[in-house]
Amino acid sequence: MNCMTSTLCLKSTDFTLLKGQRREDGFLPEGHELLLSAALPEDWQRHETAAVTLRAEADHQVEVRLEFCAAVQEEPLLSLHYRILTGCGVQIPFPIDKRALAADMAFLPPWPGVFKGGINGRPIQPGEVRFVRLSLREPSLRFVSLSSLAFTDGWQPQDVAGQPRVDALGQRAEGSWPGKTADLAELDACLKKELEWASTHNHYPEGWSRCGGWLQKRFDQTGWFHTVHDGRRWWLVDPDGYAFFSNGMCYGNRTGIYGMADHLSSLHQWLPPKEGLFARAWTTGDQIPQYVVRNGLENAKARELVNFPRANMMRVFSENWLDAWITINTARMRSWGINTLGVGVNDYGDEPTAEFLRKAQMPYVITFKFFPLTEERIFRDFPDVFSPEYERLTAEMARRELRAYRDDPLLIGYFVTNEPEWLMSENVNLAERLLAAEGCRASKQAFASHLQKQYGTADALNAAWATAFSSFEDLLAPLHLENRTEAARKDLEVFHNLLVERYGRVISDALRAEDPHHLNLGMRYSHASEKTLCGPLNYFDVFSFNCYGAEPATAAAQMGRGANLPMVVGEWHIGAAESGLDSWGIYYTDTQARRAEALQYYLEQSTQEPHLTGIHYFEYGDQPYLGRFDGECYQIGLIDVCNRPYPLAAETFRAFAERMYPLLDGQEQPTAHPVPLKNLWQTVN
Repeated sequence: MNCMTSTLCLKSTDFTLLKGQRREDGFLPEGHELLLSAALPEDWQRHETAAVTLRAEADHQVEVRLEFCAAVQEEPLLSLHYRILTGCGVQIPFPIDKRALAADMAFLPPWPGVFKGGINGRPIQPGEVRFVRLSLREPSLRFVSLSSLAFTDGWQPQDVAGQPRVDALGQRAEGSWPGKTADLAELDACLKKELEWASTHNHYPEGWSRCGGWLQKRFDQTGWFHTVHDGRRWWLVDPDGYAFFSNGMCYGNRTGIYGMADHLSSLHQWLPPKEGLFARAWTTGDQIPQYVVRNGLENAKARELVNFPRANMMRVFSENWLDAWITINTARMRSWGINTLGVGVNDYGDEPTAEFLRKAQMPYVITFKFFPLTEERIFRDFPDVFSPEYERLTAEMARRELRAYRDDPLLIGYFVTNEPEWLMSENVNLAERLLAAEGCRASKQAFASHLQKQYGTADALNAAWATAFSSFEDLLAPLHLENRTEAARKDLEVFHNLLVERYGRVISDALRAEDPHHLNLGMRYSHASEKTLCGPLNYFDVFSFNCYGAEPATAAAQMGRGANLPMVVGEWHIGAAESGLDSWGIYYTDTQARRAEALQYYLEQSTQEPHLTGIHYFEYGDQPYLGRFDGECYQIGLIDVCNRPYPLAAETFRAFAERMYPLLDGQEQPTAHPVPLKNLWQTVN
């Protein structure tokens, strides 16, 4: 592979080997890591992309990091990372534009053969870094052939050439494992037998209400979901007044997960035609709101994705595939004790959401697809919250997105947003980022007024902050505080909290005015921490956060010490490494048997923390082998790409459902023991 057309291009010979061995045809890692370094060429920051062209040999996906350092042996100031397909020559286009170098994005866009990526570190200034390091990590890494690192503009995705990796059913083509479907004939027989079973088994466990609540415990009947504390613990309450624990399934209504397809045709044994019956097995990125938000509308329109689970159902049930899907999967979920359709109900533009909800008659939650993002933002997806634009956009969003749901008693409530990216960088102070921003005048003016009210004069502010402002108007221009006094640090922290408070209050007030009946389930933070407790908690009915790991009770108890609110875990999962995919979730075990034990422990422990009123498993189906819209490709589902359950995982959920409410009420005690889990990031780091 030749170095692409570019003003600046580093070949493999330009790199110094820091860890590993050099061979004439490439590099051998040391242990599980290869580390190379090179001096950055002049004017590298004038370009938009740093494209690495290489081939890695390993058993599973390899993590590739591009690290920007002030000195070769120092920790990187900023690091960009992807995971890549092995055994194929791939081009990895790391963005180095203004947003990326300012760490103003949490996720990197996926590309052919390049899986989910992100950014770690802090913003870097011109001239601050002098070296770039290239790191490849994976326990099974054997060999790396590096062609070039090119600093370029206008990068376009290239076809990935190689032998087929995905079979005609969407499974990994190579290898065998328990549960792998041999061919279409086996799939046909299994799914038709499952449909026959589902037609007579669509019900919750005995003793559960029509909504999945508990008939043995009753509170006020309001006709809507609400919360109550019984003196011992928090509960959700279903519309008929029965105690309710939201044992949810994220994307439970989704009819298959779309996977990346453009520039990857050589890696598929078969792709469904794009017309006729199979037309609904294809989509483009603009139908996926999260793809649009992260990567832009024009980029989204050009990305083609294919839905193998749908195509498989179409091949078995023809035009009746959707009815069969809904019948089979609602019966499964009810029999497994799943009583809530979790996040993702309203995410995808081509999903038959209304039909699914009408036929399923299951409680559900929604997430607002397009959080009101002002044109100018303080940091990542944090808006200019004091601007009239923010108030207008929140009111418009409330009217638009609640219209179809606000009169439905099966709607538990809504997540205001999904995993805010501004909070994924723990050390960022929003007030400090506001001062550095070029726009966001309304919030800057609010900060200046706040400080003027506190200090009275610019001289008093200068004395406290060790600055030389001529007036408070100086705060409206972009400002980088080099050395912060203790007073400045405290003032920045106070206004950070005021920004977050307004962020939640404005939108929560707009939603409550539009819909007084349903629960505000909070921001669905990506994790629980003390920082998530600042701001708008008083405006939430339920505090929501994702909680990956062995159990959720510890994190919920930590949050409960700072906020006595009912809580819902918006995401959790545990995968297994033996079932055909090359990536197995954030936390995983080696086998499906150990996975089942770990699932049981997590489920049982969720009933032991009095603030927890629900946990939502992420997600119902395995992700595609070649990556979903953002490149995730985890074996975490309760069903595989052929719409067949993982029996041990499914049985674990079913058995837990029989004891769930007695465990919650203290009538029974947990019996499962903790299971050691492996962490995706610790495995490679």
